[in-house]
Amino acid sequence: MKKAKYFILTILFGGLSSLAFTSCSDDDDENETGKVDIESKITQQPNSNQNVFEGNSDVLRLEVPRLRQGKDYRFVSHWAKVSDSSSKTTMNFCLEYDSACYHSRWVAFTFNDTTSVRSVGRTDTWSADMSLPTSWQLDPTAYSGSGYTRGHLCASADRLYSTQANNQTFNMSNMSPQLYNFNSYHWAVLESIVQNWAKSATFKQLYVCKGGTIRNDQLFNHFTTKNVEGKTVTVVVPRYYFMAVLARTPSDTFQSIAFVMEQGLYPASYSSAQALKEYAISVDELEEMTGIDFFCNLNDRLENAVEKGCNLDAWAWQSNY
Repeated sequence: MKKAKYFILTILFGGLSSLAFTSCSDDDDENETGKVDIESKITQQPNSNQNVFEGNSDVLRLEVPRLRQGKDYRFVSHWAKVSDSSSKTTMNFCLEYDSACYHSRWVAFTFNDTTSVRSVGRTDTWSADMSLPTSWQLDPTAYSGSGYTRGHLCASADRLYSTQANNQTFNMSNMSPQLYNFNSYHWAVLESIVQNWAKSATFKQLYVCKGGTIRNDQLFNHFTTKNVEGKTVTVVVPRYYFMAVLARTPSDTFQSIAFVMEQGLYPASYSSAQALKEYAISVDELEEMTGIDFFCNLNDRLENAVEKGCNLDAWAWQSNY
């Protein structure tokens, strides 16, 4: 992987509004409470590549990349209780599943005041994802004998705000076949770094998209197993794992960073948080590598500006792993 060139880029709404939001008048900038409606400014036109609303408004969320769609793909969004004692729900995570690969193209979610709370433990409630057609579903034993672990994409530790939220991370649609050393050491350290960003007062919200590469030219391996109907199917094994992060500060500035790591290259040893800086790239570079259009629901000018940057000094590099 070509080493990235890094530079500082932060977008401030006040300084950008005359450029990226020229269609808004002063009245349009305020909602019923008289406060600036930041969400509408972020996503407003022009936006040539945003997802098309077709009955599920979750496709328009900022963390969701451009959908591929088609008969072989299925967009799934999982909502969960905000706490065990509440009936209120929130978006837990969403994904686009590729039935030909028996693997998700990506999994996306946000960290905010609700979802970054840690009030429950790991549940280990492995299950098939009932949101998918039956023939696409894998049961929890599907990876047995393959030589690969069931690697979370949205990590169990990413979702500890309610038992239901953690349960959903054990759906097989959220799993990817990972080598033990990669899953339990290096990838886990990166996940811990991002979880610390989510808890930091530096950011108001994180929009995260994670996954493994499933294109034919970016596979590590594949193996055969049975789907829930007992039919033999082939599961792809990604060579690379990626993460794209868009961060929003309390003053409504944005910055982004991305990572790509190749499984199979790492020994069974601890990887320091500082060492993982080596795998940081810009979102633009990750898009070029994977062919996935991240953060497509941002308006065009904001998206194009913020995805160019990857300033390592703008992020804290600490892990609890």
